[in-house]
Amino acid sequence: MNTATAWLIGRPRTSSGRSRALLVAGGSATGGGLLIAAAAVLRVPGQQVEYLPDGGIAYLTPPGGYSSLVVQAGLRPGVLTGLLLLVLPALALSWQAVTTGSARRAAVHEALRISGAAPADLRRVAVVEPAVAGFLGGLLAGGVYLTLWLLLHVAAPPSAQLLPGLSPLDGVAWLVVAALTTLVGGAAGALAAAPRRRRPVRAWPRLLAVAVGIAALVAVVAAPRDTSRPGIATTLTCAALVVLSLGLLSTGSLWVSARARRLARSGTAVDVLAAGGLRTLAGPAGRTAGTTCVAGLALGVVGGLTGQLLEPQHSLTESLPGVLFAVLAGVLAVLAAAVSLALAATDDLVTTRRAVASTAALGADPAVLEQVQRRRLAVVTTGPLMAGVLLGSLYALGAQSPIALGTVLLTIALALLFARALTAGVTRALRPQLTRAAAPSSLRVA
Repeated sequence: MNTATAWLIGRPRTSSGRSRALLVAGGSATGGGLLIAAAAVLRVPGQQVEYLPDGGIAYLTPPGGYSSLVVQAGLRPGVLTGLLLLVLPALALSWQAVTTGSARRAAVHEALRISGAAPADLRRVAVVEPAVAGFLGGLLAGGVYLTLWLLLHVAAPPSAQLLPGLSPLDGVAWLVVAALTTLVGGAAGALAAAPRRRRPVRAWPRLLAVAVGIAALVAVVAAPRDTSRPGIATTLTCAALVVLSLGLLSTGSLWVSARARRLARSGTAVDVLAAGGLRTLAGPAGRTAGTTCVAGLALGVVGGLTGQLLEPQHSLTESLPGVLFAVLAGVLAVLAAAVSLALAATDDLVTTRRAVASTAALGADPAVLEQVQRRRLAVVTTGPLMAGVLLGSLYALGAQSPIALGTVLLTIALALLFARALTAGVTRALRPQLTRAAAPSSLRVA
């Protein structure tokens, strides 16, 4: 089977498939544009240190009128961390979109296997759709970067510019990002479609990854910062966040399994039904919980970073771009969590349609079915989101101002309210789909 045939088979034909491809492309475009912006920040000339004959130190600001956030060696790592922090929820949303629609994908692959398709052909079909969506997102990343450049260079006053002028290096970075998004999209598609054997989940490697990420983040944040080598601090902080994010993504299934066992022991009908659904879809529910936890991690870091930027030693004019970036990261994390939960809940209803109809046929009221749905959504939303926010708040350990502590506490409170509102909102939005799934006609679904 050649690539063209694989594309004809695997291309999205339904509205849900097209929406999933657009989400993959949108997440890839957002993450790619931010990566190009991070590479551009590195081209901004930094502040030079000159040692005077009398032993004093003079700081020479480079010409060009850039913001001190990208000029000063002690502040540039924070800007780079904020930009890369924005990439995390975008990539998490893309991953959630790739893994959505597992029931339809499994049916298509089974039909192809029965028709005589080889395992290599099945992998090619699974790779081509997300790879094309990733390539499209990589092309759109150039537009995202141009939008950021217009906002942060052309429209910004000289004292608030964060990005340099356009350069051929931006084109090179664009091509690199397009290639990366294509490769990562194809790899994500292959990983999502790979058959998984049912075997006991080994918890200790995943928990060890989380512990290593937490220890690395605390060590980097608590250590004194060497302003003469800001790149080291940025690299270590980003590495710690990446390790912690990967660990949190892998522990979602552990959280879901533990909560399912606890709900099953409660004895109430709603909890027992919710536990059964969580056990049946432990994989998709675990991925949703992991994505929500990563979104919470981004929110927690945003709260700590905002508090540090609002400390008295920083002027509001200089800190305003950084605060806006932090707020944008928080908004993107919230959107990623909301869209991820909506995708997972919709896919859940499609997969468990016959089970919902059977439960309704046995006498379960629509209100009971809605309570079961809300309980399952709460399991993959409230706990993971709050855990991520608390872990992300460790970024503010080095802050000495009560303002930073206040922003962290405010972030935790807002995250709790958002988790509850998100669960209620998605449950209400999916009420028509739940009613259709509970209809007797759903019992005829094969």
